[in-house]
Amino acid sequence: MSYFTSSNIVYAAFLIFLTYFLILSANYLFLALIGLFETRKRAHENDVENYPLLYLSSLTIPVSIVIPAHNEEAWIKDCLLSILNLDYPKFEIIIVDDFSTDGTFGILNDILKLRPVDVQYVKHYKDGIVTSILRGERYPNVTVIRKSESGLKKAGAVNAGLNMVKYEYVCVVDADTILEPDALLKVMAQIEKDPERTVGVGSYFGLVNGLDIKNGRIIKRTFSYNPVVVCQNLEYMRSFIGNRVAWSRFNAMPNVAGGFGVWKSDVLYDLGGYSSNFTCEDIELTFRVHDYSVKNKKNYKILMFPYYVGWTEGPSNVRSLISQRERWQRVTNETVWHYRHMILNPKYGAFAFLTLPYFLLYESLGVFFEIASIALISIGWVMGVLDIRTFLAFLIFMVLTQTVISLICLLAFIRNQKLFSVQYVAYLIFLSITEAIWYRWLISAAKLVGTFEFLRGKKTFDMYTREKRKV
Repeated sequence: MSYFTSSNIVYAAFLIFLTYFLILSANYLFLALIGLFETRKRAHENDVENYPLLYLSSLTIPVSIVIPAHNEEAWIKDCLLSILNLDYPKFEIIIVDDFSTDGTFGILNDILKLRPVDVQYVKHYKDGIVTSILRGERYPNVTVIRKSESGLKKAGAVNAGLNMVKYEYVCVVDADTILEPDALLKVMAQIEKDPERTVGVGSYFGLVNGLDIKNGRIIKRTFSYNPVVVCQNLEYMRSFIGNRVAWSRFNAMPNVAGGFGVWKSDVLYDLGGYSSNFTCEDIELTFRVHDYSVKNKKNYKILMFPYYVGWTEGPSNVRSLISQRERWQRVTNETVWHYRHMILNPKYGAFAFLTLPYFLLYESLGVFFEIASIALISIGWVMGVLDIRTFLAFLIFMVLTQTVISLICLLAFIRNQKLFSVQYVAYLIFLSITEAIWYRWLISAAKLVGTFEFLRGKKTFDMYTREKRKV
């Protein structure tokens, strides 16, 4: 009698998928709980920190802020003004106008009153062609570098800025990001505690969609009720608090996000700056720092903090969301594949055994498990191998697991960030329950497209269509 009947095959596959989701859920729950406690610890540190003393101290570490900008006329004014308004004693700003064809440079000139300067520009990093370097009469600490088209994507623009930095730490900020006034002060306060080992730092930022902003300052926190935007906010909470803050606890942080990230300049120098060989630059650089530090036996830390440092624009419709996540999936696959030698390699510690298996099994291969599991269970139900109760139990398990994890992260967030109204929190809870039946499958579809494009070798940096915004 053969054991390879259709019913046995379906049932065995069901057990495999169930085991996969149980392991994944246990991992999520473990990280969410670690993130909850780590967030509480960081909140206590924030409460007792003497920020006024840090601001007034002559020993506070100065920072170079690099802003790559390509056709950012809608956001560059508010981004720049938010940084000029930072509560931080000493910093320089280097804006790289990466061959913008809109009004980006004109807006910068209106604010800064730019004039050409004769300065030494040494090419340490692969940056493309720099056409001019200018400095502001109104703000002498602001330099603008203009580039011609090079095909080096954002990496080339950041590298051009890195060629001009003069301070020990570099903060890279996207041109559509609005920083909170205390953003740099909060992050650097933690770096000051261990500047020798701390080579990279990221922190939490949310979506600017719906906020009322004037001259770089948030006038009113009118959060968007667009479900596509709100689900992204939930996803950010899970990613930053439920994953990255927890990974940071074990020095296993995989991604200092490009929207706001602080790096030690000598590490960037040793690495040769940002790489344009990948679809995006931030996750690959973080992996490369881990790889470089371990191979060179460096005692290092890459940290993630739960402080709200700023706000960045997110997709506001399904088409733009899929376009963005398709690109994210491509760079994730590229990076995991390129650094596959680190997976389960004891030399890389928790990064090899905690973070990389998650990225391989969930971020890279998870979409196939999700789609195949639902398809197979549906087939089993139609064939009569699995009854309706098993089918529904599996779906309910997936929904409840994601909801519980979302609620843990939401609890950790609202305990420390007094930003949301009661009505908005209720809406977040509602969407955390319902997103599994629609939003999750949009993300899965985007991941599937991204994986297909990765296999085809596509590496373009495609921007999604943004909402029009009055300048």
